Amino acid sequence: MKTISTKSKWISTDGWRGYSEPVNAIGGCNHTGSWSDSPCPTDVVKTELNGFKKILKENGIRFKTFACNTSNVFCQSIYLLVDPENKERGKELAKEYSRVDGIRLFYSC
Repeated sequence: MKTISTKSKWISTDGWRGYSEPVNAIGGCNHTGSWSDSPCPTDVVKTELNGFKKILKENGIRFKTFACNTSNVFCQSIYLLVDPENKERGKELAKEYSRVDGIRLFYSC
């Protein structure tokens, strides 16, 4: 079984800010921890990612969870990566999932 590559690229949002995004990412959530004022709390991130992982499993798509840094020291991006041959189907599923009522942090790549 082939390993899912974690090779990433830097996405610059301005002169000194940005984030890393794996080339095989199909979706993810920003994560800002479990602080009382966290806009992207751990429990919501876990719930939404686990919901999408279930969809990937139901569709027979292997995946890997991978965390990347952002220029915001209080935020990291948690991505779901797939093999290149499943990337287009995974992106379609991620786009559909991100539009489900109640999903607020998960985004498609």
